Amino acid sequence: MKNSHLVNYVLLIVSMIFWGISWPLAKILVPLATSFQIGFFRFIIASFVYIVFYFIKFRNNLKVYTWKSIYQFFVLGLLGIFGYGILFLTAMRFTTSAQGAVLAGVQPTIITLLSRLIHKERLEPKWRYWGLLFSFAGVLMIIGIAPFIEFNSQHVIGNIIVLGAFFCFAGYSVLGKTVMQTHTSYETTTWATVLGAFMFGGAAIIENQWDQLQWNSWIFWISIIIMALFVTVISFLCYFVAIKNLGTTKSGIFINLVPVFGTLFSVILLGESISWTLWLGLLLISLGIAFINFPIDFNLKAKLNEKKRKWKVNFG
Repeated sequence: MKNSHLVNYVLLIVSMIFWGISWPLAKILVPLATSFQIGFFRFIIASFVYIVFYFIKFRNNLKVYTWKSIYQFFVLGLLGIFGYGILFLTAMRFTTSAQGAVLAGVQPTIITLLSRLIHKERLEPKWRYWGLLFSFAGVLMIIGIAPFIEFNSQHVIGNIIVLGAFFCFAGYSVLGKTVMQTHTSYETTTWATVLGAFMFGGAAIIENQWDQLQWNSWIFWISIIIMALFVTVISFLCYFVAIKNLGTTKSGIFINLVPVFGTLFSVILLGESISWTLWLGLLLISLGIAFINFPIDFNLKAKLNEKKRKWKVNFG
């Protein structure tokens, strides 16, 4: 494995750890404020950090963006910041953090399909597509059979909303790669976040339910700061850097680790129970990631033909 690829894999794992913790944190936050308020404070803090480093990074070469670029940033903010964020938070009012986290395993399939349609990305050789099946099987293992035995209509509604959030994020990932052909990952993430924060702010003002906000809750502000700095700033930057270097399909498969970390943090922070299916699911997910990303060559026929060619060259 190339060292440059190893760095990208580490960045992806860091992103998945922080995205995993976002599920129980969201569950903690939703009783303390409205979804628009949570999104506004999260992304306005992240926007401030992004902009400060943006002007430090580009202070000697500030850019003037075209209307096309502004439109692209706006769509990214609408899909990946506002769209995903509001659906994600709304879903947490209905379903559990563990169920929402494990459903994140369907994202790689959605990203792969959109990448195939828009960017014509393919996995070569074709056996690497087995990685998607292994990872999806791991997600099913983590979910277990409990949700099917103990039917809960609220959970069903929440899980459907979560799926809508994942479609928004898949569009964000695929479009993000297109935008990054002309802009850096930092520019792309910065302006998408800033515009998304304004969308949340405008919605919160129109909603006008500030009296419901738990202004004096230290749990609220600590959770918001973690969501802003770690889940948003660090994770999104790591993820987009990896997408640029590895592609959306190979990067997207790592999202299957979100159910694992999400469930673990749900146990730690919310006291939810853990089962053996998590560990078996982790094994299947890791196997799926290995199938898609690691440089394994199972083309035995090609190897034999190459050996025959060298034999003829050396021994006639």
